[in-house]
Amino acid sequence: MSLTLQALVNKRELGLSVRTGAEHLHRGVKWALVSEHPDPSVFLEGGEFVLTTGSRLSPDASEHRRYVSRLVEAGAVALGFGLSGQYPAVPDDLAEAAHQASLPLLSVSEDAAFADISRYVGNCLVDEQQRALTFAVAAQRDLARAALSPSVARAIVSRLAKALRCWVLVLDQEGDLRAGTAVGRMHLPRVRIDLARLRDGDTGRSLSMTVGGDSVILMPLAVGGRVRGFLAVGRSLSFTASDQAIIITAVSLLCADLQGRGGALHLARQHRLAVVKIAIEGEPALAESISTVLETGWPEGRLRVALLGVPVRHELELLECAENDHALLSLGALVAVWDKGRVVVLLPQAEGDIRTLESLLRQVPYARGAVSEPAPGGELPDAWRKVHSVFNAAPDANRKLVVAGDVATMGLMRHLMNPEARAWAETLLQPLTDSGNGKSKIDLRHTLWTFLAHNGQVDASASALGIHRHTLRYRMTKVAEALECDIDDPATRSELWFALQLDDQV
Repeated sequence: MSLTLQALVNKRELGLSVRTGAEHLHRGVKWALVSEHPDPSVFLEGGEFVLTTGSRLSPDASEHRRYVSRLVEAGAVALGFGLSGQYPAVPDDLAEAAHQASLPLLSVSEDAAFADISRYVGNCLVDEQQRALTFAVAAQRDLARAALSPSVARAIVSRLAKALRCWVLVLDQEGDLRAGTAVGRMHLPRVRIDLARLRDGDTGRSLSMTVGGDSVILMPLAVGGRVRGFLAVGRSLSFTASDQAIIITAVSLLCADLQGRGGALHLARQHRLAVVKIAIEGEPALAESISTVLETGWPEGRLRVALLGVPVRHELELLECAENDHALLSLGALVAVWDKGRVVVLLPQAEGDIRTLESLLRQVPYARGAVSEPAPGGELPDAWRKVHSVFNAAPDANRKLVVAGDVATMGLMRHLMNPEARAWAETLLQPLTDSGNGKSKIDLRHTLWTFLAHNGQVDASASALGIHRHTLRYRMTKVAEALECDIDDPATRSELWFALQLDDQV
């Protein structure tokens, strides 16, 4: 925190009293200058607390106004007037001139020494510089540790935002978001407007601007003489020299990451995609064998295949989130780019696996996905076809994860979710409900659902219900009688399946 006029006034042993400008004591002091020169402005750089006894000042009021005016124009933050036998009080004309110019005027008691004030200011500034240096070194060390993270951009964004209490955006060369804080995302459209000014210019150039009332620094991330991305940082307070040094460190680390990881990361992603493709083409044993050679890892047990998607401008963010998700990593999931804005995930069945994918989708704007039921490796081709169909059937389901059930109905069900269709389904199935309200405890509706879910296979359906196959046939006869239909007719089965799906949505 910089040294202020208020801090000097609070230091009672310095003998300072406020004569005018109490409302401006928040101003920072960069130096204390003792000068009896009638025009000390030639010695000022801005930010100085000027100290004088007035021994060479003209008593003329107009000269006092010119003296104060020159101090203000040169950037002085305050005037300290030393009381003495010559001037036992601050001249009223000088005080009035300072008041009119909004220049704080402090009186210095006769028993106080200008040297003590100068020494105190100097010591404070040295201490402040030391604190700033210590802080900058610590922040730079923290950023260097972040550069060892699997996701360098996301780690640096987090550390930089915390260190400087600012919002941060890391963009790729097209201006698409790689990583950023929540507040930074709000400013993304405005920041993109100025990217063209850096994209084709000097790679060492940076921009300072104001966005939404915040001071913003926008810097290119250049590798091999080409701009490969951008870093934007912003906050309500301006950035100090030590802050800017920390930002430059972040830029260097991000550039090093782009240079070092580009080739190796691309190769690793290609390896994972090859293994996933072989697996979903029905060769899980071969995929597992190749994964050992390529060192991609392989998920064990029954597997789910998921297809996740976002608009193209968010594809890199989705990919990096999926690749570095701690839960997916602990499961040993395989993550690969399938297409523009599409990521495929092969993960083992485990407790919370669906919640893990849902949590991932919530991290990326406009993300959505579809995931299969757990299946043995040999059934992955069918699982993939269902997932792909379900994903394409619901393009507007932002931030939603759909579990692929029956691919034959998912695409059409979206268009049948209306009151008329549901009323039809309820009426059609009502006889099964009425049959269950009598003395019989048999749930004919559940029996029908299980039978149709297993494609009419008696043994599989009976096993799922935990009953004998003959008992199942008896129950299905009761279903046919209640509904007055032929259960063996494929058209009837399709109609009943649609009705069950619609009725379940009520």
